[in-house]
Amino acid sequence: MATRTSRDNQFEPKEERPGRSSFASNTPHSVTASRLNEHSAESKFLVHRCNVPRLSYYVLAMLKFPLLGIPVGVHVTFLFVALLGATAYSGIDIAIWTAAAFVSILLHEMGHALTARRFGAQGISVTLYGLGGLTSYSHRATLSHGRSFLISAAGSAAGIVAGGALLLVVRSGTFAGVSHEIGVFLDAFIFTALVWGVLNWVPIVPLDGGHMVQHLASMVNEEKAPLISQVITWITVAIVVPVAVLNGFDFAAIIVVIFAFSGLRDYRARSKRREPRPVPPSVQEDPTEFPI
Repeated sequence: MATRTSRDNQFEPKEERPGRSSFASNTPHSVTASRLNEHSAESKFLVHRCNVPRLSYYVLAMLKFPLLGIPVGVHVTFLFVALLGATAYSGIDIAIWTAAAFVSILLHEMGHALTARRFGAQGISVTLYGLGGLTSYSHRATLSHGRSFLISAAGSAAGIVAGGALLLVVRSGTFAGVSHEIGVFLDAFIFTALVWGVLNWVPIVPLDGGHMVQHLASMVNEEKAPLISQVITWITVAIVVPVAVLNGFDFAAIIVVIFAFSGLRDYRARSKRREPRPVPPSVQEDPTEFPI
């Protein structure tokens, strides 16, 4: 549910804006710098990018607050999380579910943000929208692929550790006898932290797992890393979608396909931008007269 260099959760080289990285989660989430290893945009679970104009970003941000020195913005669209809760809860329980999902997804994004800050990133910000979130940051030095991998993995790791620990505490009977509302919150938080965290590690671009695969592949062959991550993405889709459909998770299968095609679209766009442009004959004859 996704870090980024320009507000983009993909590994998209942007030579004209070096040093800026951002995560776009699936996360769903989760999250674009001058080089692949400069990116740390991580998409969250269900949304990997906010497709609204820059001006709309400020119009739609209904809530802003700092957390551990990191500015956090919450879009009105984040209320879509309540729609998911409405499929399993009713009444006040939907609001409790939404609050628990908010805490879980914010924890996920803070995992990315704090790890990026630990590695020297600056200008870090977190945005929650749709069904996920986005962590953005900038950095002066090029991040290694290893550090970029850790930033990508940190979001789900934070959620899985917190959700797993709380699950053990609940099963120990510590919260026995609590009110219905507290019970709903605990269940919802554990579910979103664990399930959404694991799903974000599925190796499908643009989820965190897809970015992790791309960083690992870059350690071996940076030029072929985007293609390798696409191949692994579609192998994963070919396995996950039939399994999801056979087990009655049609909606999850649709989301997986949407993510995969979104990643493929971005891959093709980046590939076109990397294609060498024809050089005018005059420049070929005497390039020193036309410095670029």
